[in-house]
Amino acid sequence: MKGEKHVIKILGAGNYLMADDGVGVHILEKLEQMDRSDVELVNAGVGGLAILDYMEDADDVIIIDAVRGGGGEPGSIYKFTDKELPPANLFMMSLHDLNLVDTLRLGRQIQPELMPNNITIIGIEVERVEGICTDLSPKVQAAIDPVMQLVFEEIERFKN
Repeated sequence: MKGEKHVIKILGAGNYLMADDGVGVHILEKLEQMDRSDVELVNAGVGGLAILDYMEDADDVIIIDAVRGGGGEPGSIYKFTDKELPPANLFMMSLHDLNLVDTLRLGRQIQPELMPNNITIIGIEVERVEGICTDLSPKVQAAIDPVMQLVFEEIERFKN
C-alpha cells in the first residue's frame, strides 16, 4: 500500500466530443452517479503522458478506453493488464502525445516507484470517431453494462 488507505482509481479516457472515442468518459459518468466511496474516479480526457500523473498515489488502477483495430466487432470488450500489454497501435494516439500502451511502458521505465501495483485496462472496440458528436453508436452503448460489471469485478479483486 502506498499510503494508510488502499487507493483504487478508475480512469475514464477518451474524447467525449468524438462519438465512440468518449466511451471511457461515458462509463465514468455512470460510475459517478453510483456515488461509490471505495474508489477515486478520474476523467483522464485524451490521456497521453498525463495518465502517469493521474495514477500517482494509487495502489491499483482501472483504465477504461476506446480501442480501434482489435479485430472484434464494434462494442467488443478487451481486458489487459500492464504486465501483458496489447500492441501499442490498438489504442488511439492522443494528439501530440503517446498512446496508452507506450505511456504505461514509459512510466514503468522512468518512475516505477510511482506506478500502481496493478493496472487493468478495459478497451471497447469503437465504430465511429469522426465528427463532433457526444452520442455513442448503439453497439458501443450496449457494451457499457458489461464493462461496468468487469470494473466491479476488478475492484473486488483489488480489495482481496
